[in-house]
Amino acid sequence: MKRYFYITIHFSPNYEETVFSKCHDDLYISNETGEIYRKRKLYDFGWGQENGFELMPQLSFDELIQLVECPTVISKKKFWKKYTQEEIQQADIWRSNLYGAVAVIMQDYVKDLIEFLSIKVDTDYFSDPSIRDNFKWFSFDSQKTRAEGKIPGGVLTRSYEDILKVYPQWQRISSKVINQIYV
Repeated sequence: MKRYFYITIHFSPNYEETVFSKCHDDLYISNETGEIYRKRKLYDFGWGQENGFELMPQLSFDELIQLVECPTVISKKKFWKKYTQEEIQQADIWRSNLYGAVAVIMQDYVKDLIEFLSIKVDTDYFSDPSIRDNFKWFSFDSQKTRAEGKIPGGVLTRSYEDILKVYPQWQRISSKVINQIYV
């Protein structure tokens, strides 16, 4: 699995010191791959937007949605068995890609997301449990998100739910989307 994002959790680790070398302004070179990443604020787990790095050039909306649709790479059935280092690394990449994609969509592609959801809302798109689980990270309903023990994401102290309320198209489809995702 390719890594498109690095994202901290509780602002740790400091990727700027361990993974990247500064290239120019907010651009960094991966010490491992030589790829160019842009430093930016990403997902907010409840204590402020996490620091992160996004692979350049920026992915399109369709490519970001594909990352959101990607099912988890680590089996939840492996309760008593230890995970291999490779499984742990793949899970970290999957998680970073998911949170990074959600954050970038909500910062740069809100209109595209609403258009996408308008098309998907009256189909069986959300019948896939992994797609439903991943779309919950958009925190379309902060009360339900909190009830599930998760903290709603946000951008600069605004929840994703608040950001979407500004769009009249979201008002039209929001209840359908919420009912299909939070089944």
